[in-house]
Amino acid sequence: MDSRERTLGTRASIFRRTDREIPELKESAEPVISPARQASKQERIKATFYLNPEDVLAIDQMQSDEFRRTGKKPERSHIVSQAIQAYKEQRG
Repeated sequence: MDSRERTLGTRASIFRRTDREIPELKESAEPVISPARQASKQERIKATFYLNPEDVLAIDQMQSDEFRRTGKKPERSHIVSQAIQAYKEQRG
């Protein structure tokens, strides 16, 4: 086998040449909404709470149930926040 046939210079490149125009850049880009502009996110404050092991297991179970139901894993903070709001409504 001739080594001249196997050189990198004779192989097709997997990379696009940078001196040519890139078709994707010709199209106008859609405006990107920055996270700071999203109105759906509320300001959150970090707080530390000590919970019983059963409470942590219950939160994990709720997280797993929600993931099985929707395919998305909610944040623990979101679950705790929902529980606090439900408790607040219950107490009046």
